[in-house]
Amino acid sequence: MKVKLQVDIKKLIERGDFRTLKLLLEDQDANVVFEMIEELETSEKAIVFRLLHKDIAAEVFSKLESDEQFELVRMLTDEEIKSIIRSMEPSDRAELLDELPADVVTKLLSFLPKNEREQTIEILNYPDNSAGRLMSPYFVYVTKDMTVEKALTKVRKFGKDADTIYTIFVIEEDRTLAGTLELEDLLFSESEVLVEEVYTPAPAYVKTTTDQEEVAELMKNYDLNAIAVVDNDLRLVGIITIDDIVDIIEEEATEDIHKMAGMNVTATSYFHTSPFVFVKNRLPWLFGLLLLQSLSALVVSRYENALALYPILAAFMATMVDAGGNAGGQSSTLIIRSLALGDIELKDWWKVFLREVYLGAIMGAVLGVTLFLRSFMITSNVSINFSAGVALFLIMIFSNAVGAMLPFVGKFFKIDPAVMSGPLVTTIADLAGMLIYFSIATLILGI
Repeated sequence: MKVKLQVDIKKLIERGDFRTLKLLLEDQDANVVFEMIEELETSEKAIVFRLLHKDIAAEVFSKLESDEQFELVRMLTDEEIKSIIRSMEPSDRAELLDELPADVVTKLLSFLPKNEREQTIEILNYPDNSAGRLMSPYFVYVTKDMTVEKALTKVRKFGKDADTIYTIFVIEEDRTLAGTLELEDLLFSESEVLVEEVYTPAPAYVKTTTDQEEVAELMKNYDLNAIAVVDNDLRLVGIITIDDIVDIIEEEATEDIHKMAGMNVTATSYFHTSPFVFVKNRLPWLFGLLLLQSLSALVVSRYENALALYPILAAFMATMVDAGGNAGGQSSTLIIRSLALGDIELKDWWKVFLREVYLGAIMGAVLGVTLFLRSFMITSNVSINFSAGVALFLIMIFSNAVGAMLPFVGKFFKIDPAVMSGPLVTTIADLAGMLIYFSIATLILGI
């Protein structure tokens, strides 16, 4: 259906039938419009934007990739851009301006009314990935001395423009956050009852400088639809809603996946990212890991005599390397995820270490015996087969322990634990695996 609509839009644009195109776009949800135009050329998107209602256009515009937004800013007239930029959410507007050249930012800021311009500049001054960058100034608040009837009147008056009306924030006279009030509490309370009697005091809140990942964790733990954002004096300055957090969870998960794969984070989607950006993000890791992995040549050269006497030892090298890397990767992924979810903390490192050594010993014993028996399909030398089985047993214990401990090391030194995984764990496990294998083999074979 999406492909068909895209084709229809292309045909309508080619024919110049903008009346029909406008009818096709009318009353469509912003998400539907975005899917309809997602694969169109930027010049075709510009035509569609000229036919959209300003509120829908602003919402669709905020969903586009930054390079497309920049191209549209250049293609559309000043009046068209002014209409879109004024209708955007403050956080979306700040995100757009953050990606554009300084001269374009200055021009777009001039399109905004004074209060919105000041509001946008204030958001841009907050640190990247902070609650201040995410928050919305559109919310409903009441004071404790209001009656339920007055509070409901205020909800009716300002609720239409608010991001949520289901959570209402209660403040003191100096705008200090006092608590929260659910809409249903207002609806089912007597009209003359004071807000003070029905609100929930001491709510969860975040500061403008709180990291967005902490905000997401807090909202998840407390099962919140919205959370208050306060300044250093605990004055209410904005709110963050659950739909903002869904985007953050996806963004943080993508960031972790990139780091676990041994590459720097790429902000834009695959086809909107330059090949040179991918090279820049991936090559430094690959270069560093290549240098580290090259140490394996030193390990092999140290045991040249053993390989000369028993060339069959080379047949088990790949098995040792792969088994260690796989076990370390599994262990690090498990621990990184548990750290992210709060299931384990930094102080639990010793318990985790003992547990992973125990698990590594069980898995190593099973795999070691399996390899010992299977090795007779390659060679009848019992000593070589036995050394391969013992080496694999020790490699599994070591790799499991290292894979579990590296994320703790990263967390201790304030490094994202996701960095201490993937290729790094695999490379360390590979090197250690080779060393353990040849050490055991030479010891058992008496070389």
